[in-house]
Amino acid sequence: MSLFIFSRSLNVHGLEYRDDEIFYFESTREMLREHNFLSPTYFGENRFQKPVLYYWLILLSYQIFGVNWFAARFVAVVFASGTVCLTYLMARGFFEQRTALLSAVILMTIPLFFRHAKNAVPDMVLNFFIVLALYAAVRFTGLKTGEPSPGASFSSQRFSLLFFVACGLGFMVKGFAALIIPGMTFILYAFLIRNPGLLCGMKFGRGLLILAGIIGPWFVWMILTYGKPYLDYMLVSETKTRLLGEPTGGFFLLERLKELGDHAAFYLRVLLSYFAPWGLFVFPAGLLAFWQKRREDRTGGRSLLWLLIWFFVVFFFFSFMDFKINHYMLVLSTPLAILTGYFFVETVPLPGGMNKILVFLRRDFITFIFCFGNLAFGFLLVFLAGGNPWWLLVIGVACVGVVRYIYLASDPLRAPMALGIFILVGLTQTSLMGKAGLTAHATLQKFAQTVHALKTEDSIIGVGSHDIHEKEWQVYFDVQIEKAGMSFEEGTRSNLNRLFSTEKTVFCLMTERDFDYYLKDMKDIPLRIVQEEYIFRKRMSIDKGFWWALMRVDRPRVREYLMEKLILVKKEFYG
Repeated sequence: MSLFIFSRSLNVHGLEYRDDEIFYFESTREMLREHNFLSPTYFGENRFQKPVLYYWLILLSYQIFGVNWFAARFVAVVFASGTVCLTYLMARGFFEQRTALLSAVILMTIPLFFRHAKNAVPDMVLNFFIVLALYAAVRFTGLKTGEPSPGASFSSQRFSLLFFVACGLGFMVKGFAALIIPGMTFILYAFLIRNPGLLCGMKFGRGLLILAGIIGPWFVWMILTYGKPYLDYMLVSETKTRLLGEPTGGFFLLERLKELGDHAAFYLRVLLSYFAPWGLFVFPAGLLAFWQKRREDRTGGRSLLWLLIWFFVVFFFFSFMDFKINHYMLVLSTPLAILTGYFFVETVPLPGGMNKILVFLRRDFITFIFCFGNLAFGFLLVFLAGGNPWWLLVIGVACVGVVRYIYLASDPLRAPMALGIFILVGLTQTSLMGKAGLTAHATLQKFAQTVHALKTEDSIIGVGSHDIHEKEWQVYFDVQIEKAGMSFEEGTRSNLNRLFSTEKTVFCLMTERDFDYYLKDMKDIPLRIVQEEYIFRKRMSIDKGFWWALMRVDRPRVREYLMEKLILVKKEFYG
């Protein structure tokens, strides 16, 4: 089911697109064209940013499906589906089958996970290898069977080997996180259950040799080939700077602690937004797991302890890093899905009136989210996608039917499963999002078609607004796009003057607002607007006029609040 759902519309640049995709698509295409399979380049320049395994996986997909976006993204689809299966297996080993099923559905419907399941970026593959390593560690400890293992049997040693192989392959995808997260989770677990035999049984000495065998050859080749520039980039830019940041002259530990709170608050917001609506249940699910861990039998309590440690290690590790990026929290998707599935399904006796709160969150609150989601979907379908207003009645009747189904029985699985299926259906509607103009690429593709029809061989293509990401438009062109729009006025004005002063034909995409501010009064440059389209507004101002238009079902007026005009400017060159 995951393979089918995630692989839909992979050739379409839709809601799930991430701007870094063009780096991996273009770099692997250049590797294939130049027969250079060890050192990626991007438009001819060396690309040292990440290890090489992910590029090889895309190359393998190119060999099977051809060089296209479906092939580049299908790698993430396969590894996302593998992650869903591992999550199901781990949850089934920890708890009952119903919890495992709901955990898998929750994982598939986490927006951050769904998006990266359809992206040609290495994050999902890294996530898979981290989950695989931790699944191997679970099997090694005997948690899945309920019999803590001394780590000495042949069966447990197979999982010890798998643990280190998964860590090594994850490192070859995206670096140290693949070693630190599984390693720290396992070590903390062994320490908290006071079982040093697990550490000895894992045989870390042998594991280091396995890691060296997987990681060493390619890195040695890169160092011998590129020398100090590559070594400095990997050790300083990719590792030291990302982990520790630039020195500021203050006391390092105090600086890190000061930033820890800010980063933790940022990632809490990520959990509430990019994991919505399941992120709303992170705190009650964590509290319930902690409560039950203290009162459950030895095995059940250790399963919850393992999940809590995993969650804590990921959250603390990325909060301590100097960088804060929302997709780092993708690694939290599996423990969050299992803990949330446990929260909704498992029977947990609570003192006093806490049981009423639990029932409210499990059924009433999630039913409210389901109804609100249907309302939002109806708004999208009618007001933005131009659907018939009668769809609002159809959606309302269906919503009432599902709510009745939820309340006919006290089964706690019904409400979250209904919400999960609804979200899954909504997330697969990429074509509807494009029709509504909510995906940037529904508009950017139209501009690209115009440029291809008008451009000459040496034309320059640029982006003149900071709000438009040049890499999103880059997917439609084989020549590199110039970014003129900056976050500050002086830089934008300088770049636009440089762009339009060249003795070539120039195409520049920008917002109408920026055109009026920077270019409208340029009388000495032959500028012509060749196309106008609307795109979903990133910065919108909602006032009472919006709500009046909404109540009157005034669709054109509602779109004015939500959409922004983009224009394609052409500078002719007659030399």
